[in-house]
Amino acid sequence: MGINCEMKRGTLVQGKPWAVVVCICVILSDAGVAQELRHLEAESKFGPYVEEDAPFFGQVVDGRGHGVGIIPRGVVLPLGNGLYGCFDPDLLRLAIVWRETGQGEWLEMNSMSAGSYRVPSLKAPPGQEVLPKVKGEMICGTRVVPGWAVGEPVFEDVRERGIASKKEVGLGALDRSETSFKGLRPRDEGVLLEYEIGSVQISEYLLGIEGGGLVRLFGIEPREEALSVVIGTEMGDTRVTASKGVTIRREGDVTWAVIPGAQSWESFAVFIGKAPRSDWTPPIVELRGGELRGGRRWDDAVETSVLDGIGAGYVIDEIPLPVSNPWKRNVRLSGMDFFSDGRLAVCTFDGDIWVVDGLSLGSDVAVWRRYASGLHEPMALQVVEDEVFVFDRAGIWRLNDENGDGETDFYEMWSNVVPQTAETREFAMGLLEKPGGGFYVAKGGQEVSTKGIANGTISEVSADGKSYEIFASGLRQPFAGIDPITGMITSSDQQGHWVPSTPIHVIERGRHYGYVPKVLEQVRYEGLQEPAVWIPHIVNQSGAKQVWLRDAEMGPLSDALIHIGYNRPELFRVFFDEAGSERQGAVASVVSGFPCALLDGAVNPVDGQLYVCGFRIWGTALDQISGLFRVRYTGEIDTSPEDVCSEERGILLRFGYELDEVVATNPMSYTVERWNYQRSKEYGSGHYRLDGEPGQEAIPVASATLSEDGRAVFLGIPGMKPVDTMSVRYRVGDGRDVARVQSAYLTVHQLNGFDLREAGFETDDVDLEIDDSLLAAAASAPDPSVDQGMMLATTIGCVACHSVDGSKVAAQPGMVVGPTWKGLWGTRRELSDGTVVKSVDASYLRESILEPAAKMAVGFENMGVGMPSYLGILQDWQVESLVMYIESLAGERKRSGEG
Repeated sequence: MGINCEMKRGTLVQGKPWAVVVCICVILSDAGVAQELRHLEAESKFGPYVEEDAPFFGQVVDGRGHGVGIIPRGVVLPLGNGLYGCFDPDLLRLAIVWRETGQGEWLEMNSMSAGSYRVPSLKAPPGQEVLPKVKGEMICGTRVVPGWAVGEPVFEDVRERGIASKKEVGLGALDRSETSFKGLRPRDEGVLLEYEIGSVQISEYLLGIEGGGLVRLFGIEPREEALSVVIGTEMGDTRVTASKGVTIRREGDVTWAVIPGAQSWESFAVFIGKAPRSDWTPPIVELRGGELRGGRRWDDAVETSVLDGIGAGYVIDEIPLPVSNPWKRNVRLSGMDFFSDGRLAVCTFDGDIWVVDGLSLGSDVAVWRRYASGLHEPMALQVVEDEVFVFDRAGIWRLNDENGDGETDFYEMWSNVVPQTAETREFAMGLLEKPGGGFYVAKGGQEVSTKGIANGTISEVSADGKSYEIFASGLRQPFAGIDPITGMITSSDQQGHWVPSTPIHVIERGRHYGYVPKVLEQVRYEGLQEPAVWIPHIVNQSGAKQVWLRDAEMGPLSDALIHIGYNRPELFRVFFDEAGSERQGAVASVVSGFPCALLDGAVNPVDGQLYVCGFRIWGTALDQISGLFRVRYTGEIDTSPEDVCSEERGILLRFGYELDEVVATNPMSYTVERWNYQRSKEYGSGHYRLDGEPGQEAIPVASATLSEDGRAVFLGIPGMKPVDTMSVRYRVGDGRDVARVQSAYLTVHQLNGFDLREAGFETDDVDLEIDDSLLAAAASAPDPSVDQGMMLATTIGCVACHSVDGSKVAAQPGMVVGPTWKGLWGTRRELSDGTVVKSVDASYLRESILEPAAKMAVGFENMGVGMPSYLGILQDWQVESLVMYIESLAGERKRSGEG
């Protein structure tokens, strides 16, 4: 190889048997500069997705064009001198090494996080067809086979396939009792990989050699048997040599190295391609733990001033994000949890971890410090015994600060046993600490091209991280929460195919919760469990996490279960009714008015207040990209209910204050409607009366009776029946604000009965006789208008998918969520079934609103986010108002059939 100094096993450097002298010059300054030109050319105040000094980052890498398959959990390594590598921690294979293009480009930035990093709301398409591909020339690659073996190598994928599609490669890790990926240790230059084969600990360091070659440095513990490592199964004419004691073998296009057994710790090197020059100065590379990288990577802290909210009951304080920072990093918060001392750990969708100090009540300044980076679209974080655990697409990481300098020194892969595909919608959505040890993890379930093993499930990971089992299935995009006292698991889900509206589930072992992905040919409801509560889609257009306010100091909300709404950010209180054989319940809004979408929340153990965070990538009517907020209890009256439940004769509403007797006992202060949903392959569901016809059934309130303490009211409703949703709009007053109108939503699976006297009422008698004069006083529907349509477009979320100014709501370059309404009226539309609508008119728009799948425009049939039916949801005057509004956006086009 022309190397001036020999690689010797056990070479001593400064008395350390684990240090190896290598005659290589390492140049990493080019890492992360070009990435992809179109990514960097996008107008943005943020730097590149991959920072220039990044030692690694997690990413799906599509190597199908190079014969190495898809790497769902790729660890991408800038190797220096224009080389990049992708390590597969599931199979412990060096999946691919490549050289950047002449323009310095090296990877497509079209994943969900990277694509939207500089262009908000730019979403990757669903499926596994459009994934990040390497840009440049491949040096070597390994097919989808184990990278290491005891004895002879294995040239087939030995992982259990289970229910996965034949072509699916996201089958998870090898048996962790035999092999396991231990983690990553950033160094001053590059990163040290650590893994285990059998009981043998191995460290690996990869370096690009000036002139185009590569060296793989290995440090290996004592071992009885020989080990083999696959160098590549797609090598071409690439030369491979090794240091003394390692044998290189080759059959056809497959190359591997055999490392004999030994009684002492050893180090080896394998050289791939062009050799380094003999006159280069060798660096010292530590191949075995102990020695930490020198100094902090992120010295600076960023301070932001806390903005106190105003109001009564519960107010929203905003903690501004450190979007102006020395590293030009975007900050899109996706998960959070507190340390015991009140510091907050947050993860961003872009792979960073920040620790925030100064959040407790009375503090005016929040201090943000970076703690880790390079993770793969993390969306869940838990602090367990003051250790940070993060769930991303690679698995569950434990982030270890071994020298106490406030940064992660060892990215420990605590568990990667739950399989992960490259499907762009299989998000790492939830990480829940399990009582007794271990975790529950929730994963996205939308599948377009192949069937994975754990998509759309909540899985239980053992306390040692070495095994898992699927706990529940049939979930589309589950955001889960857990009661730290009882261990009860809850989850919301996203409306879509087979999910008619937003549910709140109580998750039980072995249950299926109704979602069936497109890749399955038939519906299979094995152990189908209906939700405890359905929330109308128009009220909560995307459900996020649930948080139990245990040990909180939140007044009436202390110990309550809070559900977080995303699209129209709002906090709902969830009430469970377990009086009968089937759990049911209700929700009511408690806090609204957040300026950005919400995803996660946690209680600060120091001040007892609820903190919430989130970011925008899916449709939302709000412009702010991300935010962190404190929901602070002021001690003043909160008008939200403290209990909502159904009874066979009506509905009980209970509050934390005395109601206005005149208002609360007037049946006209209440409007009640009910409807059912239909599960189907169509996106979402309309509303259906109990007789099966489209629409909502208004039901009269016969009486309203006040409790003896004046804090509860029972609504006598004749003809109570089981139903998916009952909507109760009410105004009960608190003696000061009698005009305030609020709503609660109930799901009634069965009619339970109880004695009202035990609930604090004077009598158990309920008046169910209807006063005809009350029915006659019902208000008529308003006249349709352009203004009404404009208001509806915002309140029901139309503008999240359809622009009104001609711009595109982008999902991927050349693709959009829905057509713009600007100039839509009168245009010609080509449909996905080959037919043509010659001119968009009122008839076409009405059908599109009420039955959106009937006529799908070309280019919008595979967006992954479908439009729900508003059949039975919108009244005739509302549909007509929307049509009038769209027509008003025609611009210079002729209208009303003239265009």
